[in-house]
Formats: sequence, structure tokens, C-alpha cells
Amino acid sequence: MAATIKLMADYGCYPLWWATSDRAGDIDPETLLLSKETISRLEKWAEVYDAKLNWENPGDSVGFSSPEAEAAFEDEGISLWKQLQKELAPNYQVIYFSNRLRKVLTHPIELEILPVIQ
Repeated sequence: MAATIKLMADYGCYPLWWATSDRAGDIDPETLLLSKETISRLEKWAEVYDAKLNWENPGDSVGFSSPEAEAAFEDEGISLWKQLQKELAPNYQVIYFSNRLRKVLTHPIELEILPVIQ
């Protein structure tokens, strides 16, 4: 059975997480068999998420700069999810936490059947 990895942004962490009961924590993408391009995209995606946070005073954080920036972040997350599924199969199953939907998705088909939250 393939181990499960979750793609999910969080402040100050790698955006890949173990999603199995026998492993915990975030995963350094360099430890997985990923292309350099995918690793670079993961790092940039995490940086965009980190930029939302006011590190000096987290309570003053305002989130994404615009709805378009939030949509672009989600679109890149979905694109990364699909790329990770290709690169890590068959050794890993990759699931995705959608910030827009506030839900873990296990298969891209869910994007077509779930209502889009505006």
C-alpha cells in the first residue's frame, strides 16, 4: 500500500506532510524523488503562503492581497497536486488541502463535482 502525503501550506513549514498514522510532520521535498522544477514550485508556493502572515504581529495579518492572488494560489496548489501525483506514483498517494474549499481532496475529480465557493 502506498504511503499518503498531503499537500498543504502552513506557515514556516514545507508544504508536504505525512498523512499516515505511522509518520508525522512535514517533509523536505528534497528527500523525495521529485524534479528540481517541482521542488522549486513547492518552495515558491510556500513562500506565497508565508507572505500572508505578519510575523511581527500575526493578529494583524490580512491574508492574500486580493481575491485574484488567492485564486492564483489555489490554482497553483491544484497544479502542484496533479504534478506530485504523477511524480510520486506508485509509491505515494498525494492528497490536497484546498484553502478555498477548506477541505482535503483525495482525487482531482472532486474539483469537478464540488461546488466552487466564491
